Amino acid sequence: MDGSEDGVTSTSAPPKPKPLKKMESTFFGRNSMMLGDSKVPLVKQLHLSWTRPPTNCLIIKKYHDSSVFKKFKMMCIWLITNKDLDVYVEDKDFEELQSIKAGDLPKTASYDNFRNIGDKNLDTEFAELIDRIKVWKHGKDKLSNKIDFIICLGGDGTLLYASSLFQHSVPPIIAFNLGSLGFLTPFEFKEFPTVLKKVLKGTLGFTLRNRLDSTLWKETGEEEDEPSMPESHQVLNEVVIDRGLYSGVCMVDIYCDDFFVTTVIGDGVIVATPTGSTAYAAATGASIVAPSVPCFIIAPICPHSLSFRPIMVPLNCVLKCKLHEDARGSGLISFDGRHRQDFTKDHVVEISASEYPIPCIDKEGSMPDWFNGLQNTLMWNKRSATQKPNEKK
Repeated sequence: MDGSEDGVTSTSAPPKPKPLKKMESTFFGRNSMMLGDSKVPLVKQLHLSWTRPPTNCLIIKKYHDSSVFKKFKMMCIWLITNKDLDVYVEDKDFEELQSIKAGDLPKTASYDNFRNIGDKNLDTEFAELIDRIKVWKHGKDKLSNKIDFIICLGGDGTLLYASSLFQHSVPPIIAFNLGSLGFLTPFEFKEFPTVLKKVLKGTLGFTLRNRLDSTLWKETGEEEDEPSMPESHQVLNEVVIDRGLYSGVCMVDIYCDDFFVTTVIGDGVIVATPTGSTAYAAATGASIVAPSVPCFIIAPICPHSLSFRPIMVPLNCVLKCKLHEDARGSGLISFDGRHRQDFTKDHVVEISASEYPIPCIDKEGSMPDWFNGLQNTLMWNKRSATQKPNEKK
């Protein structure tokens, strides 16, 4: 777009041009925002902008993995001493940090831009700064108005866990791959000083990963009685309804904007986001979808039909699922693999687009990161041998 920095197109002749529509700002967490029109779902790259310098961050690490503790402590030390940030950790992680020895810190040469702390023991250095670490307690402290950005140290499951902690606005997430797969975690830990400096300056782009707003309630079946208190979850990957321990087929009715679509007869059904298209939905043969595509994926699990293919529907649809009236057994429902519970004929789950997507910081860009993940972690279109060129005569 040509023109001055204030967004007005320049011209040298009348008529005087109309100013461009004012750019909207979408906020994430308490301090970061995206510049752009939030009503336009498809843009090539989104950019992070800080309304003021960030001061607080939350570090979430892979649970019950001793190999992460040293890196966890190194990250805390660097953020506090180099950037003077207040670091929040979960109470369970803080207890583990105090109880497990991490060993000596590697020499500075192993990590670019990491400050030289000589031969000090990592635990000694960490103990000197422990008063600067703030402990967040589950169910007691609210994070939404405290955290500027989130650092995930783990795999894809760690990022899913971080999503579950924020049922409303989510701060930007920087994910370092310390897990087994790492499709959603593009950064290597050795890059963290360089990466975090860029994040703090607001020079990196990010991908908005849509979530599902899923609401589960139980109908009483009597007009004079009110339905049970609804249970809501923000879902990053998928909502799954399956037959559970019942040995027969599961029969699930699906409605789209109150229009009856079909009855799934099989082991169950998955309603997934584009992010979840590379998770459970991929095992059903559903399409793999780029994260910026605004859609839901409806994928049957082992359908008793030769023609039932997974489909995609627009993101502005509202889906409802409930057991068919002739279903012989009940099922189970789960949200990103959590909160697994009974799903009976009295239950209804409504699924729509969440107002609170997750901003995930990109390494090379939204699409390059996605294709790198497909090729390097899921081995998409990889084969051991290629055709030899024709020999010249």
